[in-house]
Amino acid sequence: MGMAMILALALSLDGFGVGMAYGLKRIRIPLSSMMIIGFCTALAMTVSMYCGHLITSQLTVIHPGILGAVVLIAIGLYQLIQTLRNRAELPEAVPVMVASVGQRDDNPYRTLFSINLNFFGLVIQVLQTPDAADIDGSGVITLNESLLLGVALSLDAFASGVAAALTGIFWYVIGMVTLMQVLMIFTGQVLTGRLPASVMARVRYLPGIVLILIGSLKII
Repeated sequence: MGMAMILALALSLDGFGVGMAYGLKRIRIPLSSMMIIGFCTALAMTVSMYCGHLITSQLTVIHPGILGAVVLIAIGLYQLIQTLRNRAELPEAVPVMVASVGQRDDNPYRTLFSINLNFFGLVIQVLQTPDAADIDGSGVITLNESLLLGVALSLDAFASGVAAALTGIFWYVIGMVTLMQVLMIFTGQVLTGRLPASVMARVRYLPGIVLILIGSLKII
């Protein structure tokens, strides 16, 4: 239970940054939109943990727990490296940590990432600035717009869900991550402008560090 709670916290910290970043732009995220984002996270975790259990049943060369721990450490290291690489630049907004320091990007519509699925002809583009997801400029993240945020925030949850299943973390972590995601987004909106930039600059390192610690403890 304790390890699952720590994992849920690590995966939901990006939601805190998103809530704070949108709060700075005076863009409101209604509870209904938060629930959509939470649903996307729950769906991603469910699918990924199911995949993790399928992988577990097929593994013979390496212990599933060791593999899952290595994956968690790899995800954590990747997040830390990305944070260190971008520390002198505007942090990523979706998912975002410390966009709340109020820095401005001269190019508000620079693409953060693009995923091409040729067989569906689907292209998902998540833009870097916090207000980019407010497509209609209403100052409120609608249900449709919340899907964009939900997809972006669920990517880390998907990768970590596979690793969680491999390490033997139980299914109830899905509910924890979903609830924590919604709470963190809400908390980020409430605390907008109330936390010093120095604190936020440190918080962005936590997700990667926590994932590395969880993976290391699972190996030990």
